[in-house]
Amino acid sequence: MRLIPDHIIGIVCVFQEAEGESYEGKVAVAEVILRRTRQKYQSDGTVAGTVLKRLQFSGMNSDAANRIRSFKADSNDSAVADCIKAWAEAEAGSNTTNGAVCYYNPSLCFPKWAEGSKVLARIGNHVFVDAR
Repeated sequence: MRLIPDHIIGIVCVFQEAEGESYEGKVAVAEVILRRTRQKYQSDGTVAGTVLKRLQFSGMNSDAANRIRSFKADSNDSAVADCIKAWAEAEAGSNTTNGAVCYYNPSLCFPKWAEGSKVLARIGNHVFVDAR
């Protein structure tokens, strides 16, 4: 038995990455986390090993401003409740990102790894790509 179940870690990461996004944006981030986990893309095949891999999800970076706050989040908060629901929808097989394994927010940066990537979806502030 894992001390912290994967779905809890995933929901916290969705909250970190997409708190201010629409519900669809939250589902999209959850899809990427789950897809990367299943495909072992920058992952050891666990949600924890996916979201905690260095420099993969900015909300989990040690210098992330809201990292500690996100682990104190309350499920009564409407944004957290949406993240829980979004995680369940992604686990059930949604595909709003058309198979994307990465995303970025172009208003914050254009990462070098995104150069030449195929854009698969634009949802809210995120651009979802296949960076392989």
